[in-house]
This record gives sequence, structure tokens and C-alpha cells, in this order.
Amino acid sequence: MTVRKLTLSAAATTTVLLLCGSILGATSATAAGPAPTSPTSATAPATTASARAEAPGAPGAPGTPGVPTTLAPPATGTTSEATVVRPAQGSAPATTTAAPALALSSYDPKAGTAVLAPTGAGSAEAQPGKAESAQSQAQAAAAAVQPGQLIDSPPTPAAPHGALVAVTAVQPAADGTVAVTTRPATLPELLGATSADLHSAISPAAFEVKPWISGLQVTTDLGPTSGSGSVSGGLGLSADATVPLPGGSSAKLSGSVELHPAVDFSYRGGLGLIDPQQARIGFTLGAHAEWHVSAALTGSTGPVRIALASYNASPVVMVGVLPVVINLAFTLYADISADGTVTLDAEQAYDGTWGVHSDYVKGPGWTTTTDPGTSTVSPLRLDLRGSATAKAGLLAEASVALYDTVGVKASIEPYLRVAVNGSVLLDATHPEPEVNGTIALYGGLDINGALMARLVVLGTPILEQDLPFLAFHREWPITSWSAGQSPVPLVNWTTLSAGLIDDNQSAYLRTRPDWDPSALKASCPDGSRLLGLAHGSDNGLCGDVDRANLWDANRGYVVDHGGTYVNTDWAPGYAKAQCPAGSFVSGYSRNGRTLGVLCAESATPLGTASRTLWFDKGDNRPAVAGGGDFAYGFGKGQCADDEFVAGVAYSQPWWQLWAARPYALLCQKLA
Repeated sequence: MTVRKLTLSAAATTTVLLLCGSILGATSATAAGPAPTSPTSATAPATTASARAEAPGAPGAPGTPGVPTTLAPPATGTTSEATVVRPAQGSAPATTTAAPALALSSYDPKAGTAVLAPTGAGSAEAQPGKAESAQSQAQAAAAAVQPGQLIDSPPTPAAPHGALVAVTAVQPAADGTVAVTTRPATLPELLGATSADLHSAISPAAFEVKPWISGLQVTTDLGPTSGSGSVSGGLGLSADATVPLPGGSSAKLSGSVELHPAVDFSYRGGLGLIDPQQARIGFTLGAHAEWHVSAALTGSTGPVRIALASYNASPVVMVGVLPVVINLAFTLYADISADGTVTLDAEQAYDGTWGVHSDYVKGPGWTTTTDPGTSTVSPLRLDLRGSATAKAGLLAEASVALYDTVGVKASIEPYLRVAVNGSVLLDATHPEPEVNGTIALYGGLDINGALMARLVVLGTPILEQDLPFLAFHREWPITSWSAGQSPVPLVNWTTLSAGLIDDNQSAYLRTRPDWDPSALKASCPDGSRLLGLAHGSDNGLCGDVDRANLWDANRGYVVDHGGTYVNTDWAPGYAKAQCPAGSFVSGYSRNGRTLGVLCAESATPLGTASRTLWFDKGDNRPAVAGGGDFAYGFGKGQCADDEFVAGVAYSQPWWQLWAARPYALLCQKLA
């Protein structure tokens, strides 16, 4: 008997099923970036490296000369030599010097001190019969290494992330080494006004993998290797482990994950050595997973994140003869949560890719971009029993850096959320689902992260703090089943995200004129009400818990921005948007430094008891909060199940003066 596979399209599910801990995520590279290498094609080129000379007058980098750009093969274990160069002059990149073969034997970035030691053919150890003394070697090195020059070092034991520094003073030592004092250098000093581009898969051999749970095995498929050191293989994990959960329960994880990481780097220099015309740093990650999870979850479980394995690599991009060090790190987690009691046994297959990039353009500055990519999921087995809303996924947290300055950090979690009241069985022996009660499946994708503002190695002007980029969140219904005895009505939760485009979930409002022109906006599904908002992002949470179909049949509504209906100062010092009596907030909008609320007329009388709920310092939600983590990484406010949002207090964070953010909610009783 064949196994029934329900294949969900990418449009309907960017990632989805594996109730508890399956799904690793994926988004394609940004629209502006190179297309990602297919993670499933063994014959696809693993490296796309281009160095192009822009034609005079081309936007962004007129007349910028191209430099051949490749990914260096993984280190073979020998000491990596540092490159000593003269700084870039005009449009030309830095030029090499006659310095002997040297490597960083010690490096203190805080103190700005380093020691260079002879290596390779030029060292006394390599040629013990050579008459030249250690002292004369040091004198020769000191004569070749001069103040004002740059030291560009690949990763070494002394500098695991590599180093790019400018020499400020030189002192030879009697043991053949050279001590130098340094200051941090920048890529414009190294690359000048050149142009370089690289999108390349990273060799699995370059990664150091650390398992975090017992029963986890790491596999490496090197695949075919080209002459340039590119690979089409992947990193693998296979698991067969039991992980304890809070409350004395446990989850059994088994299956495999195959990863295909790649990095993106581009640079277009300007006419000066202060900052470039354009730059990019980012990564893509392809994944194939076949995962099996079984667990008994209760409301006391709460969100549980189980670290599976961490990966670290420091690939070296060769721009001509000049090495540029990129550091990539990511950790995989199984993420599990429930707000009721449910037992599950789920098995699925997942394929997809995703990416995140930070781009710099002189003038506008930095932007960070990520898009949900094409992903498919095939549920192979599903056995759910109980009454709860449960959510789970396989979360990846990643960061990418130049040398030791982190540029981008991001997390992605494709997940499945299930609302179950009864039971469902789907496997090879049941071609059609066996259902008793009501089951609803939802797919979702969360992408969050930040541009790390201390990416000083690029020499770009930027504030000294992390700058969160607008989070991506999407959740969609997959399918639902209802059979057998009449079930208890299920609560519908909907996450809204208006960070990039409007998110109008109201079917009625989609047929009406724009309810807040020129603003980014989001509205709850008809009959639901707003229950939560996030500080620092444009995410919200809708629900119909305790009162479904609350909107009046006439569909009356008003929009407030300036506090027209505020009758008491419930959040002193903050601007407010509030609904009139008899209405509830069912949507929100942001137009720069102003927030608005969409007020829907209630079909039944509403209560008047109210309270102010602050959430600018962190989460302020019910102890057992439905709807899950609707804005991962941001503080969230959520009214109780028997309340509705009557108003929003807002201001501008000191680090984001161009965008209003909510600080407090006015929560009011339903009755």
C-alpha cells in the first residue's frame, strides 16, 4: 500500500508541517542578489563568482575596475600566511610588498598589538641549515614591514576570525619575530575603488560542527570539487534522541537534515578611502529534512527551544591576491510549544532555500533584505490527539561577519501550528484521514534579525547599535477536518505583519476603499479582534477567543490617529489612538511617526473596565498566552482572553526616530 503524501505548494505553505521540530527554513536570496544554488541538484554549479568592470557612467560605481574574485580552498592545517600590503591608492587596490613569509603568531585586537613570525620557506625551522640568524630574519622582516602598511591575515590560531589592521609601529625581536602595534583597517583601504562579486557554496570540510544533544551524528558529503575549491556537497545531521521537556515529559526526535550553506560578498569602491559606493554581505542556506517527532505536550510545556548543533566556518574570499575573511555561524534548534494538552506523532519531508543580505549604497546607507523562498513539505504521517493549539518548527539562528565584526544576524523558523479538539490519523494504512472532532492545520514562516551596526571594517558611517530590520511573518490555513461528535469550538489566532506591505485579513475591507491611504496597515479577519502588538516591529495578533463574530453585521468602522476619543490620559507622555465607546480595535496602521487604529462597531455591548498594559521593556502577556510568539525577538503586549484592545499608546524609539512604535495597550473587558 502506498504512502499518502499531501504535498503543499510553496504559495500555500512556504514551509510547514512537522508539528514539532521539523522544518528548516528557507528563503531565496534577495531579489537584488545572485540567485541561490539549488540545494538538491548535485550537478548545479556550486560557485558563481564574477568580477566585472562597470562601464563608465554605470549607476553606483562609474568606471570601477573589476578584480577576479574566488573562494579559497579550505585550510589544509598548515599555518596561513599573512599578506603585507601597501594601502590602496586611487582606483588601484592595495599592492603586495617584499616582506618575507610571515604569519600572526599572537594578536590582541583590544590592545592593538600583534606578533609576526617567519613561516614556510623563510623560517629557520623550515631550513635549519640556513646560516641566517633569527635576529637577522627579524631585522629583514622589520625592514619590510613598515608603519602605514596593512596586514591582511586569514584565520590563524592567534586570530581565529582573521585580521585586517594597519601597522603603526614596528619592533624586531631577537627570536626572529616582529612585534607591531596596529589600528583597525577598513576594506576601502585594502580594495580601493575596485569591484568584486562572489556567490559561492561553502565546502562542508570548512565547517566545525558541534552537536548539542546525545544521539546526534554529523555527516559530511564533500561532493565533486572543482579546481577553484567550490563544492556541491552538503552538511548532514542524523538524530535519534529523547529530549526532556518541562513538567517531566519528553520529546523523541529522529530523522535527518541536510544543509547547503553559501555566502554572498560584493564590493564596489568609491573614489576616496572613506566608504565604498556599494557593498553586500549575506548568506543563503538550502535544506532538505526528513524528520519524525513524537511528544506529549501540555499547557505547562510553554515554548521550548532544544539546541541540536552549531556550525562555524571562516571561508576566505580572494579578491585578486588579497584575502577577505567571512565568518559564518549558525545553530539549529527544535522549537516546540503548546497551550493545551496534545499527544503527537508526526513525520514529514521538507525542501527549501532562504537567504538574508545587508546592502550598503552610499547616500541612502544600509538596508537588510530577506524574502521567503520556494519551499515544499510532504506530511508522511500525522497522529494527533487532544485539545490544544500546538506549534513547532526547526529554527536556524545565523550570523555572518567580515573578520571579527558581525554584519548580519538572522533567525528563520518555518513551522506548523495545529488546533486540535479530538483526533486525526494519517498514515500509509489510512489513505484518507481518520478524524474524530475538529483539526485545523496552519503553516507559518517567521524571519527576524538585525544589521549589526558595528560593521566598521567596511568603513561605512553608521550608528553604534544594532538596527533591527522589519520582520517577516506569514501564517496561512493549510487544511481542516471535522467529523464525528460535535467538537468544542476552536479558537482562531491570526498573526499580522505590516512591515513591508499591507496585511488586510478582513475579507470585507478588501472590497472597500483603502481605510488608511499612504499608511502601512493590517486588519484582523472578520469577526476577530486585535489582542496584541509588538514593540519594535509591525506585527500584531488577532483572535476570537471568548467571543467570536464580534463585528456588527452592518460592518461599521472608523479610523483614529490623533486621540479623538481619548477621555482620560491612560498613558501620560505618549501619543494615543483610541476607539469610541462600543467599538474595538480590529486593525492598526503606521504612517511614519504616526500610528492609527481601525475601530469596528461591536455586535454586543462591551464592558468599561480597563487597564494600561506596557510592553516596551519586554513581553507582557498572559501566563498561558494563545497565538504563539507572534513577533520573535521583540517585546510583545497581549490583552487577556476576556479583553479587547481599545487603544494604543505610541512614540518613536531613540534609535528609530523615523517610525512610530507602540508602547502600551488599553485593554478593556469584553463584558
